[in-house]
Amino acid sequence: MTRPDARISPRWRQALLLFALLASIAASYWVEHAEGDATGTVEAVARGVPAASVEAPSTADEDAPLDLGRLTRRELAENNIDAFRAKSWHVPPPPPPPEPPMEPSAPPLPFQYMGKTEDADGGKTVFYLVHGNEFYAVSPGEEFAGSYRFERVEHTALVIQYLPLSIDQNLPITTGE
Repeated sequence: MTRPDARISPRWRQALLLFALLASIAASYWVEHAEGDATGTVEAVARGVPAASVEAPSTADEDAPLDLGRLTRRELAENNIDAFRAKSWHVPPPPPPPEPPMEPSAPPLPFQYMGKTEDADGGKTVFYLVHGNEFYAVSPGEEFAGSYRFERVEHTALVIQYLPLSIDQNLPITTGE
């Protein structure tokens, strides 16, 4: 049996080896000079910077040489994005719901009970109230002091309604009888 390379003449073998040597030299030269552009591209990819837009050559420039350097470069953005920063999927809890508004309440009664008078025949009763230097003579159902209405008399209190909120309040009756 003969070897396959035995059929090739030594001249052809030398020519083949010379061609392989020239091809490897050309490849290493191309890799060495293309490395500068590739380094920028690798750095841009590592930083997470989006690729630069590549414009398609117009039909009028078909004969112009193609700029390969422009295809491999990336625009470096001002912000540096750290691809290895810690990431968390923790979602903070929602803020607590707002507190319900307080129900409106009437201000404390500013009046003091001073006494009452009744008609001789048991008809109309008038109650006397005082607030500071002002005196009020009121009967059930009458409005006074701009925002109060005297409603009724209960066992030991007068029921006075605060009109803006329609809230009933009790004014104690202290009798010295």
